[in-house]
Amino acid sequence: MFDNIKGVIFDMDGTLIDSMWVWRKIDEDFLKEKDIDMTPEELMGKISHLSFHETAAFFKSEFQLLETIEEIKDGWNQRARFEYLHHVVLKDHTLLLLEALKKRGIKMAIATSSSKELLEETIASKGIHHFFDTLVTTDMAGKTKIEPDVYLMAAKNLQLAPEEIAVFEDIPAAMIGARKAGMRVFGVHDKFSEDKTEEILSTCHHYIHHFGELLPHLT
Repeated sequence: MFDNIKGVIFDMDGTLIDSMWVWRKIDEDFLKEKDIDMTPEELMGKISHLSFHETAAFFKSEFQLLETIEEIKDGWNQRARFEYLHHVVLKDHTLLLLEALKKRGIKMAIATSSSKELLEETIASKGIHHFFDTLVTTDMAGKTKIEPDVYLMAAKNLQLAPEEIAVFEDIPAAMIGARKAGMRVFGVHDKFSEDKTEEILSTCHHYIHHFGELLPHLT
């Protein structure tokens, strides 16, 4: 399963950390505050593959918000930061997997649609920042995760060829981008993407319910 793999790129939200509930709550609160006739599921379907900046731009345009895009992003970061630092936890067996990969000499990166500030604060608060050789965001790459750019940027930073890299993601759109990049794709179960399981299974190379399933392949 890890034959010829020299690097791993992890998504953050819904993959390394159990955090999708935070954004679901932010979406629910927003729809309620603005009295918008749209379900959180419908909203997530429109924005799940977008970068942090693009999501803010979508909100401003779609809901005709008076705030600037930067103010919208700052507001989200403020709402999310407390939850991420105090209530969001690592997904099951994450630490054990990171330790096993490190012991095997596999380079590691995070590629996320979250802001760089929230990414850095989160992995520092969870005590896992030292595992990663590079951190990239879709805002840095200038493209959403349905395109390969963010993964190729991470590969360049890791100084590895795409075929030497495995990518862990929880949503189909991101898996499509990783496959476009020519990388091996692992689908990771998250309860907030269970409705997309069939699409995930047809998109990824391997599917796991938790990282513990991989540990026997790394010893």
